[in-house]
Amino acid sequence: MDHSLDAFRGRLLIQCRSAAVVSILDIAEQTGAGLVLTGASPENTVRRLRDRGFNGPILCDADRYSGRRRISAGRGTHPAWIRRQRDLGLIPLTDSGYLAPRNWTGLKAILQAASREPTPTVAVLPMSTRWFATAAICAALSREINRYGVPVALVLEHEADPFGRQYLLKGLLQLLAASTAPVLLLRSDVSAIGALCHGAHAAAVGTIGALRHLYPVTARGPRRPIGLSAFVTRLLSYHRLETCEEIFADTPDIAHLWTCDCPVCGGVPPDRLGATDNPGVAAARHSLYCVLELHAELFRGLRTRDQLVSGWHETCSHAHYIHDQVAETADRWRKPANLRTWNAITEDPLPYRDRIPGQPAEHGPRVTPSHRREAPAPPRESGR
Repeated sequence: MDHSLDAFRGRLLIQCRSAAVVSILDIAEQTGAGLVLTGASPENTVRRLRDRGFNGPILCDADRYSGRRRISAGRGTHPAWIRRQRDLGLIPLTDSGYLAPRNWTGLKAILQAASREPTPTVAVLPMSTRWFATAAICAALSREINRYGVPVALVLEHEADPFGRQYLLKGLLQLLAASTAPVLLLRSDVSAIGALCHGAHAAAVGTIGALRHLYPVTARGPRRPIGLSAFVTRLLSYHRLETCEEIFADTPDIAHLWTCDCPVCGGVPPDRLGATDNPGVAAARHSLYCVLELHAELFRGLRTRDQLVSGWHETCSHAHYIHDQVAETADRWRKPANLRTWNAITEDPLPYRDRIPGQPAEHGPRVTPSHRREAPAPPRESGR
C-alpha cells in the first residue's frame, strides 16, 4: 500500500461522513476511489476499513470550518490531530478553521503549521471564493503557498456553487498553473473532474449535498440543501428527483438519454430512485457510480494534459447541447451555472484531435413545444 501523496495523484475521492462509509465502501473498492472521511473522530472507522481489507487511500477532514459553530483560521491547528492521522498510517490534513477574505494571518498560520510537520502534511484551506476575486489576489495566494511549499486542499465556500462564478474558475486555473506544490480539492461535485483535468492533484466528490459544498453561515445558520438529488450524466449536473421526473416526462423524444445502466438503476431512469427502500442511499450510490465512471472514461489510458483538458471541454460542450434540447420542451429550464462557466472560461486545446473519442451522436428528434406559458415563472433549479 502506497502511503505517499503519490497514491492520490489523479484520483477522484469519495467524501462522506464516517457513519455513511459502509453504504459506499463497495463502490470505492470496485472503482479504485479513495475516501475522505469527514468528522472529528475517524480512528475507529479507519481501523474497521483496514481490517476489512480496504487498501485504498484515505484522508480525514476534521470539518472545523463548517456549520454554525465553525471556527476561524486564526484559532490555529492542532499537532495532536496530525499525530492521530499519522498513527493510522495516513497522510494527514490540518484541522484548519475558516479563512475569511483577506485573512492573510490565518492563511500563513495554516501553511506554517503544515510546513513544521514531517512531510507530507496537507494544509486544508477552507476559504471564501473572494480569495480568487482578482488576478492580483490569486497571484499573492499562489506566492504564499509556494513560499511554504506544502500541499494544500481547497474547500470553496459559496451560497450556491463556487464553480458558477467566472472569477473563481479563472482564479483556480491560475492557481493550478502557478502552484509548485500539489493542490487538492475537497467537498465538490462534478466540477472535481474538471479540476483534475486541469491539473489538480486529487479531488473529492461528496455523497450528499452538504458534502458537495461549503455554504456560508448566515444569521439563520448555514444553508441546508432540501430534497434528494441525483447526478444525470447526460446533463453533467445534479438534479432533485422530482425535477428529474418532470424533465424526463417533458422530453419524450429524447427519453433514450435518461436511462442509466449503473448497478443501482439497472437500465431505468434515475427518477425511479425515489421509489426505492432508501432513496437517500440509492441516490448517493447512483451518483457516485456515474461520476466515477465519467472520471474513468476521461482518464482511461495514458493522457497528456491537453488531452484531458480537451476531453473535459468536449464533455461540457456536449452537456450544454443536451440542456438546449431540454429547454425546447421543458418550461423554465436553465443550464447549471457551473456548466455555463466551464464553457465560457475554458477552450479546447486540441480542436483537431484524433485520439479523443467524440460523444455519441444523438438521433432523437428535437421537438418544438405546442404551447408555452404566457406568464413568467421562476426557472427550475438543479439540485446541489
